[in-house]
Amino acid sequence: MAVIKPTITLTSNASTATTDAGPLSVALSLSQTATLTVDTVESKIYKPTLTPSVLFDGSGYDDTGVAGTGGAFIYLKNASAADYDIYIGAVADGTSASTLDDGDDAVRLFTLKQNEFAFLPYDYTMDIVVDAENADAELEYWLFNRAI
Repeated sequence: MAVIKPTITLTSNASTATTDAGPLSVALSLSQTATLTVDTVESKIYKPTLTPSVLFDGSGYDDTGVAGTGGAFIYLKNASAADYDIYIGAVADGTSASTLDDGDDAVRLFTLKQNEFAFLPYDYTMDIVVDAENADAELEYWLFNRAI
């Protein structure tokens, strides 16, 4: 087993600052670190298509099948060279998604703009799907399998 230590740090000036004014009336300084035990890692630069495709097939990983006991931690980053949106969604294992760029798509979880990223836990009880607004979009991912 191995350990990773992800850290998130959020900082901003107060909204009254003359340079880089923040969203709050007070300055923000928030930092959180976790120690996570993992065993295997997958990483890739993935080129999403213009229609949803399965990025992670939940049934394709060795897991307990019980939410919260296995799973993984996923890092996703829109690494596109140009300003292309990437859409991330979740569907029941083995099903497909409609186009994720529809404004009211119920399976879309979020959109990654150029250089935006997300780090999140993932139970292998569903599939993670992806599509993009342009065929030249690039998604960098790292999947750290949670050690059980």
